[in-house]
Amino acid sequence: MNKNFYNIDDVSQIVGEQKHTIRFWESRISKLKVIRTQSGHRLYDYENLLLLKKIKNLLDVQKLTLDGVNDYLSKSKSKSKNKSLNDNILSDLKDLLGLLKNSR
Repeated sequence: MNKNFYNIDDVSQIVGEQKHTIRFWESRISKLKVIRTQSGHRLYDYENLLLLKKIKNLLDVQKLTLDGVNDYLSKSKSKSKNKSLNDNILSDLKDLLGLLKNSR
C-alpha cells in the first residue's frame, strides 16, 4: 500500500486493531493528529500509520498505559531534539578544535 492517505478501515487492517480502539487512541494520545475530510471521515498519513504501530507495540508488548504512551512519546521527541542539538554542538567544537590546531 503506497498511498498518501489511509482511511480508518485500511489503518485498522494494517495495524491489527479495531476501529473503535483507534478512535479512542486519537482522543487520548496527544501526538496523534488525524486529518478530517469535509464530510468528517478520518484520513491517516504514513507518519500516523507508523505512530499507531508504535502505540500498539508500546501498549501490547511493553505494557504501558495510555498515559505512559503519552509520556514516552513526548520524552522521545525531546530526546531527538536534544540529540540533534548535541550533534550540532559537537560538530562546532570539532571545527573549533581543527582551527586551533591549524593556528599553531
